[in-house]
Amino acid sequence: MKKTSFMKSDSKLSKWKEFLNKKGFYVVLFICIFIIAGTGIYVTRMNMEYYSQEIIGEPSAMGDTTADERLQTAETSITADPNLDNPAQPTMKEQDEDIQVPQEKEESKEKQELKVEAPEENPIIVNPPVKKDEILQVKKPQAPAKPQPPKKIDKLLSPVDGEVILAFAIDKLVYSKTLEQWSTHKGIDIKSDRGTPVKAAADGTIEKIYHDDKLGITIIIDHGNNLKTKYCNLSTDDMVTEKQQVKRGDIISGVGNTAIFEIGDEPHLHFEVIKDGKNIDPATLLPR
Repeated sequence: MKKTSFMKSDSKLSKWKEFLNKKGFYVVLFICIFIIAGTGIYVTRMNMEYYSQEIIGEPSAMGDTTADERLQTAETSITADPNLDNPAQPTMKEQDEDIQVPQEKEESKEKQELKVEAPEENPIIVNPPVKKDEILQVKKPQAPAKPQPPKKIDKLLSPVDGEVILAFAIDKLVYSKTLEQWSTHKGIDIKSDRGTPVKAAADGTIEKIYHDDKLGITIIIDHGNNLKTKYCNLSTDDMVTEKQQVKRGDIISGVGNTAIFEIGDEPHLHFEVIKDGKNIDPATLLPR
């Protein structure tokens, strides 16, 4: 007797039932694992697309990193997500970084505390407020004192100590040994050895230093009140300078031998006094 098609299908169905009875549990388990794996793959891809779009859309947060580095960062963040089935364990390097972060924060706090406690290099000094009484006591600035006129000079210091060998003669004639003739004499000749220090007769200002063709090295001192003294036949012009302030008794030069018109006479200082632009007799102002 031949089996019909119905009988054949029934036999196949019975075989499936028998197979399911024996290995049905494993089939169901396999299907569940497949569904879970497919769901995990789907979720992973969706998260990768989401994070990759977020990273690409915010370049400032990633700095200058390349696309590969961004993808790798996204994958790391996805695998570290605690909501997934297989969360990735943090590496030793990440653990070290997690441990070092609070230390850095503590160090930054210590630096800030030190920075606050450190004194400023240039502290600002605030003056205390001025009281009303002090304001009333403030004095007005006084006008600068006017320069006092030089004191009137009645007596002069003798520039050198010695004998007068040729007197003043402005209104009469005296004989000159060098010129071997009679002539006027605007000052006095005081005998003194060569090199003897010549002193300022009074306080004043060096007005002029020059070489006179007749009287040699000459220095003129202005004493104010239209009074001047003139020193001739000097040895040097290097001891003082023009416009220099000198005091009574300061050494200005030495006795020399530079006066051509008096070179035949004994070593001496030719000394003149000029008052109001005119020569006067020095003997009237010198001590006797």
